Amino acid sequence: MNQLNPGEEAVGRLFPNFATDPDLYLYRIEPIQGTASVMVMDEAAYDAARFMNKDIVTLDTLGANIPLYRVTEYAEARTAPARPVHFILHLSHTGSTLISRLLDATGTTLGVREPWPLISLAELQDDLGTKHSIIAEDDYARLRDALVTVWSRVFRDDTTAVVKATSHAGRAVPDILRTHQTSRSISLTMQPEAFITALLARQNPIRELIGYSVERMKRFVRTHGDIAAPIHALTPGEHAALAWLVERQIEHDVLTAAETKDRVIDVDFDVFLDRPVEELGRIADHLQLGASDAAIEAAATGPLMSQYSKAAGQSFTPDMRRALMAETRQVRGDEIARGMEWLDAVAKASPAAAALLG
Repeated sequence: MNQLNPGEEAVGRLFPNFATDPDLYLYRIEPIQGTASVMVMDEAAYDAARFMNKDIVTLDTLGANIPLYRVTEYAEARTAPARPVHFILHLSHTGSTLISRLLDATGTTLGVREPWPLISLAELQDDLGTKHSIIAEDDYARLRDALVTVWSRVFRDDTTAVVKATSHAGRAVPDILRTHQTSRSISLTMQPEAFITALLARQNPIRELIGYSVERMKRFVRTHGDIAAPIHALTPGEHAALAWLVERQIEHDVLTAAETKDRVIDVDFDVFLDRPVEELGRIADHLQLGASDAAIEAAATGPLMSQYSKAAGQSFTPDMRRALMAETRQVRGDEIARGMEWLDAVAKASPAAAALLG
């Protein structure tokens, strides 16, 4: 008889409670192969994870591949009442990891930061109804609902799961909010000039931006038409402007749609940094977390506010961020201006863009 390896043994032991307990984390789905990858994670591992994708897999990870249909079947077989799961929609580099960690620090949430299957879900959603879609709409809905069940699982009954979406996967969230009435969201944003500056403050911004610009330009053309230069002709500032416009459209949609607008609030990250206690309290109240005033103040005035949220132990205070932004405006002012000019030109040609820019 073949013996199971330790990972398969652990998965076999935990899988009967998969629909209700988060000990098995679903870190990847492969819709074409029909497989899913699960791994054993305790609460400390969730808390430590910067992004919950392939980066969390190590040589010591216990896990296994399972048929994808098992995920859907087990989620649908759940007999306990479904728990709410909330979302952080955001533009990239707008403090979403910090806010996710601050909510966890109040003791009321389990942060699920950038789950990889949400990206796969967004990609599947892009093709629904087309000849090249690999999934039927009914099967997509079943998979979406199964993933929401998976993300809703918590270790302690007095906590609520909060999914921080990857910025370019946020386009899958509006449909989740429309179909799951107990889910709420915050919409984390920045003003266009500040956002472009923040992206250009990185060492090599074009390397990060151009890969995402391929998909973003497709969405841009669907919404605004063929009114912009191709991505190979865009400057770094224009790539950043494209990112703001396309991702802000997703936020605008949920903030204004009749089915979702009462369950979403807008949060400007620069305003948050000016008054973190007040804004963290507003977020916690909106998500109905039940966090105490003392817990909110302790989190918003604690060490997390002076650390780089994506690298534990690395100092990065609001004042350091302001200094970096000021330096970027001085060094890359011409490129920031190009991004703002691109937005102005698009707004003149597209009423939808003009509505976003106000």
